[in-house]
Amino acid sequence: MWVSGEIVTIIASAAAILFALAGGFGWIIVRMDAGFDRLSARIDDVHLQSVERDLGLEQRLVARIDGVARSLEERLGARIDGVEQRLGARIDGVERRIDGVERRIDGVERRLGAVEVAVARLEGPPPRLVLRR
Repeated sequence: MWVSGEIVTIIASAAAILFALAGGFGWIIVRMDAGFDRLSARIDDVHLQSVERDLGLEQRLVARIDGVARSLEERLGARIDGVEQRLGARIDGVERRIDGVERRIDGVERRLGAVEVAVARLEGPPPRLVLRR
């Protein structure tokens, strides 16, 4: 079997082109992997920074909310104490008024008993043997 020089050249050229394409493809893959690695490292750095920033922000917010909550508890406690004192004073005043009214009712009750006795004396006993018509 005899192969001409042109055919050998064409086959060698095709093989060289295929090797060149495969090498170029491999070079692109290596470059893309390196780019992906750099991008992944950068994303990880940004993520860590954002997590640290979020933790700091969360701690500051928790501290601020706790401070506001404590302040509100103190103010609300003082206000409730004031309301309790005022309410206690008003209830004491109402109790004194009720005691006064009870004493007045007792006095009226005693006088009413005396009036009943006086009216009974004025009317006298009913006649026993008188028939009514």
